[in-house]
Amino acid sequence: MTKYFVKSCWINFFLVMMSCLWLASCGGTSSGGGGTPVITPPPSPINYNTVEYRNNYGLDQIHAIVAYDKGATGAGITVAVIDSGIDSTNLQIKANIHPDSTNIVTGQKADLQDVDGHGTGVSGVIAAVRNPSDQSNVNSHGVAFDAKILAINTADIDSCSSVDGCVFSDYDIAAALDYARVRGVKIVNISLGGDGFNLPVLVDAYKRAVDAGMIIVLAAGNRDDTDTDLTIAQPENSASVAWQSWANGQIIVAGAVDSAATIADFSHRAGDVAKDVFLVAGGQEILSLGIDENGNQAYYLYNGTSFSAPHIAGAAALLMDAFPNLTGKQVVDLLYSTATDLGVVGADIIYGRGLVNLEEAFKPQGVASIAVKTAVGGTVLVDIKTSVLLSGGAFGSFAFFSAELGNSMMLDGYNRSFRVDLGQNIFRQDNGVSLQSLLESNRGHRMSSLQFDQSTALKFMWQEDWRFQEVEDHYFSHQNISRNRNHALRMRLDLSLSPNREVTISEGLSLNEIMGNYNQEEFLTIGREDFSALMGRQNNQNMIFGQKLGSDMKLDLVFGHGRQEWQHYNLSADSYVVMAKLDKALTASINFGLDVGLMNERGSVLGSLSSGAISLGEGAMTKFSNLRFDVDIAPNVNLFSKISYGVTSVKNADLSLVGKIGDLASSSFLIGMMGNSLFQQGDQLSLAVSQPLRVVSGYADISYASHRNYQTDSLSFITNQISLAPNGREIDVELAYRLADFFGARMDINILHQINPSHNRENGDNSAILFRLGSKF
Repeated sequence: MTKYFVKSCWINFFLVMMSCLWLASCGGTSSGGGGTPVITPPPSPINYNTVEYRNNYGLDQIHAIVAYDKGATGAGITVAVIDSGIDSTNLQIKANIHPDSTNIVTGQKADLQDVDGHGTGVSGVIAAVRNPSDQSNVNSHGVAFDAKILAINTADIDSCSSVDGCVFSDYDIAAALDYARVRGVKIVNISLGGDGFNLPVLVDAYKRAVDAGMIIVLAAGNRDDTDTDLTIAQPENSASVAWQSWANGQIIVAGAVDSAATIADFSHRAGDVAKDVFLVAGGQEILSLGIDENGNQAYYLYNGTSFSAPHIAGAAALLMDAFPNLTGKQVVDLLYSTATDLGVVGADIIYGRGLVNLEEAFKPQGVASIAVKTAVGGTVLVDIKTSVLLSGGAFGSFAFFSAELGNSMMLDGYNRSFRVDLGQNIFRQDNGVSLQSLLESNRGHRMSSLQFDQSTALKFMWQEDWRFQEVEDHYFSHQNISRNRNHALRMRLDLSLSPNREVTISEGLSLNEIMGNYNQEEFLTIGREDFSALMGRQNNQNMIFGQKLGSDMKLDLVFGHGRQEWQHYNLSADSYVVMAKLDKALTASINFGLDVGLMNERGSVLGSLSSGAISLGEGAMTKFSNLRFDVDIAPNVNLFSKISYGVTSVKNADLSLVGKIGDLASSSFLIGMMGNSLFQQGDQLSLAVSQPLRVVSGYADISYASHRNYQTDSLSFITNQISLAPNGREIDVELAYRLADFFGARMDINILHQINPSHNRENGDNSAILFRLGSKF
């Protein structure tokens, strides 16, 4: 029979004044010396940073206050303490003593009473009640102060009054383990130690406990007068069950650190054998409950791995309280994987896995997912990393959608529920003014035209960047880097089939550029306002068949393809446009235009790319029309306007929080005036007021998990209908002036004022002035 007892110990005894008292205790040497978890939080904020919390540095060392602030207190969790019993009269623990607490040796609950104090001290670290009104410096609450203690007095009869202290047998510890197991207890603290190996009867009890999913925390042991550095280089032999393969990591060995998180001199270390199942917590000068020489309740400063173990057991209780779905194996895995690494990087022979860290353990771990309800009522988990949305300009910042996602439920790799602001996964495309691109638009600009005959012309445009040619030639001449100097290739082929018929083919030019006969780089806002603007320059191919229908009318058939990519998230979309464009000269000075078109998007909705749990849809079909008027109000002065309107039907995504999306109505407008050669030959002055494309109306059904029932492991979903229209309306006012000959150079001036940029009323107005000077040489 292996005898478990304390080799040597000392404690500090607190009453009104301190005095030193030599006592024997069991299993430990006592020496004087962010997602938010989905749990029920307290009805109003509670200040847990109290005197009694701070009196035990071990609580703050493992960041227990983080668990308290998230509503975890150990309520509903029972921790078995196999030790010398408990002081059942101590008001600081009495309310948390489980009614099944007993003396396993005598079989009588009446014999539960602790006469040694060790079991009471250990239990106090786990679950001493919280009494914030007590502002004295001689009290402290437990790690899981609302947990219940199943105290099992396992000490041999009358052994605790001996000089050597309490003695425990393998048979009784095994019986105590079985007693806790059959009562459904999931956490057991055994702050006992011995040099001998466990008898088979106890090993078998440990195996039954592990198979039942229990967590067992063992004290690593403490140095005594006969120990050497080699002896304490690994845990005592009584803890050897912890590193057996059958233990499944569910038996944790507890080492002790001081308030500075340095391994205590008296503590056994992890060693190679236990480093993967070894954790540390405060174990030096830990304030907890005790019994004085007269049998009265008191507080002591304890030293020993006996008192680091209950910090770990209490931490496990907080996790089980917060996340009832967790198995014992999952709890220990969380404690291991989130521990603060101490000493050598990784699991080491001193600190093992490190210091318990509840702050990290209460954060999402592993692959985070969003629960999505399927069309048939099932639930599928979608990776949150792939759940992103890149907003097209028509939706603004998705203000209402983002707000609806602000309290989404997320599941981590342990199937724990957390609240997360999924609106943070909505990003906005830079559809506004890019000064950098404007400044660089003409740098190294090259153009070449080939006139094959009177009916056919080919025009190429590209950019060359030779700014660093000298450096490249000098230092990097061995590398073929010329390929990086030529980019932004744009091509336009104009082919006249007959006097009344023509074909235009383009690559790298936007639809508006080839239809509107203007250069996109000349303006900050003009040409970026309608449905055609959704197809920019990048990866764009267009074809226009033009047919004159008399002297005053022309019909163009437009075909376009554009592709946009979001490389960071490996998303892409293709858009196809078919449009009929009719122009009619009503008078010599008034022109009317009507455009009717279809836009088919594959992978986007009005230019918005999305995927995963917040996917808007797999694609969309938009029917749109543009109404245009141009009036020559004076020689070289033209008044122009355009109104666009469209209706978009969305193809719903299969697995998304976004359910049905109603038809989306969108519109834009532009009105302006342009004059040429007003002040000098070749100058151009324009003033325009525009509203970029904006969703006017449309809704989406959002279905998301609102409640988690951990007992049945089920999710409750609710569905809300939200508007997809932006909460603001962007209005752009732009004044642009081009001076063709400014002392031999060309000068461009753009003055812009934006109201509610990005259709977001939360955005302040923007104003910008841009000067550009350029010269060819």
